[in-house]
Amino acid sequence: MKKGIFIETENVSRFEAVMRQALDTERGRPGMVCVYSAAGLGKTLAAERHYAQHGGAYVRVWEDWSQQAFLQAIAFELTGSRPHGSDRCKWAICEALADNRRVIYVDEADRLNIKRIEDLRDIYVYTGVPIVLIGELGLPTMLSARARVDDRIPGEYRVEFTGISATDVMLYAQEAAGLDLSPEASAMVAKGTKGNFRRIHNVLLSLEQAALAADTVEVDADMVKRVRA
Repeated sequence: MKKGIFIETENVSRFEAVMRQALDTERGRPGMVCVYSAAGLGKTLAAERHYAQHGGAYVRVWEDWSQQAFLQAIAFELTGSRPHGSDRCKWAICEALADNRRVIYVDEADRLNIKRIEDLRDIYVYTGVPIVLIGELGLPTMLSARARVDDRIPGEYRVEFTGISATDVMLYAQEAAGLDLSPEASAMVAKGTKGNFRRIHNVLLSLEQAALAADTVEVDADMVKRVRA
């Protein structure tokens, strides 16, 4: 299978639409963004791609991060330095964003102490830049515990990634492996993997080998059944 293939799934399209609105200072609505789902549905890939295209600061949360370590990680992404002291970090972040509006992406945000979310709220209130919180299904509940944080996230800025559709499976198989999956085969893969992108990738690896052995690029439901058996 080809590496680096990115398919704009229905989930990605919704995420991109929200980010366009959040970044549009003329017509968009200010607010923080919450992206959540069970593991393996592509939210991190979507956020990483957006970061690669638009820049900003991307941090992946470490367990039990202190306030200083967390803010230093963001400051380093924006300024290339790690100021000593939490207050200095926060001011460095705000100053870096004052004249250069960039997104802050926080992956695995559900691992953060709620006080670190409050730090992000402070930065958002001061700068107005979009802050994207990415996490698993418990993230919205965690955020709802602090009304002054929850109120900064408009309803349309809460993006839940759902299982990848059969149409997305068909497109990914074609682009990544050159396989032509029948509608029935695509639906079977989507259902059997519960739309989990990682599991779909593994199934397509097996289908690629099976198709190669059969000297074909056509994949029907019977081939899927044999591979999944």
